[in-house]
Amino acid sequence: MSAITHTYQSFDHKTIFYYQWKAKENVPFRGIVQISHGIGEHAGRYKSIAKTLCKQGYEVYANDHRIHGKSSKSNEYLGFYDGEDYFSDAINDMRKLTEIIKEEHPNKKIILLGHSMGSLLSREYVTLYGDDLEALILSGTAAFMKGLGSFGLISTEFFSKLNGQHRSNEILKNLFFYQFNKYFKPNRTKVDWISSDEKQVDKFEKDPLRIEDFSLGVFRDILKGTKKVSQLDIFEITPKNLPIYIFSGDKDPVGEMGKGVKKVAKNYKKAGVQDVTLKLYEGGRHEMLHEINKNEVEQDLLKWLNEHLKAKN
Repeated sequence: MSAITHTYQSFDHKTIFYYQWKAKENVPFRGIVQISHGIGEHAGRYKSIAKTLCKQGYEVYANDHRIHGKSSKSNEYLGFYDGEDYFSDAINDMRKLTEIIKEEHPNKKIILLGHSMGSLLSREYVTLYGDDLEALILSGTAAFMKGLGSFGLISTEFFSKLNGQHRSNEILKNLFFYQFNKYFKPNRTKVDWISSDEKQVDKFEKDPLRIEDFSLGVFRDILKGTKKVSQLDIFEITPKNLPIYIFSGDKDPVGEMGKGVKKVAKNYKKAGVQDVTLKLYEGGRHEMLHEINKNEVEQDLLKWLNEHLKAKN
């Protein structure tokens, strides 16, 4: 079950690459899942969950966010951003993919699955285009970390003005990822924090499309976006009838070891969203879809979807 690959042109004439995994034939068609991946990775890493969904009658689409994966014009440009607002640009790219999906599947609503940075983009996306969605799934999401997040905002603003927002900064890069990795000392790699499955960690480290370095503007805009989507007014304009499934590891430093994830779920409930499910996996780290119990995680996600969506012919 191989993916079909395509490209489209963004609003500012960037070429965006995306994958399409077709739903299995001869099973009831259940729905469409659009995936929004995390920072530093790419949509091709979602092959396993895409295949699991396809076997159950779901069709899956996932774009490489700009400056990521095959949406980068070359490996030398991975992480290099010369725009003005990465968060908004990425959301606009997601919207363009939604429009392509709607053309190919008229009158069908979409299930949006966002991981990490992609979950933050998705949380704003639903406030803008929630009427096109059937459900929202958030993996490895986070609340705004007042300490690290506030320091990061101040620092990225300072260094952007000093050296330019298109440049990278080794100190800030190491600070953020060191903070995540320090919980798992002694460290075997720089990315132990993503999963306790060493094979998955090694595979990610060797991935030629993995990004280690970013323009300062990317860090700044994601921090700003995280702060924005963590405000109560954003939760309050989320469609109240949109089912939301949130899952994470309780040892995910991005989600503050479960604390930030619980805060996100609590805020959705507080805002009046009627159907919010939170699943925390004991011992799980940042990428539950690449954890040692990923099969369990996939089946739990699938069970939630099947319970919430009726099979469509």
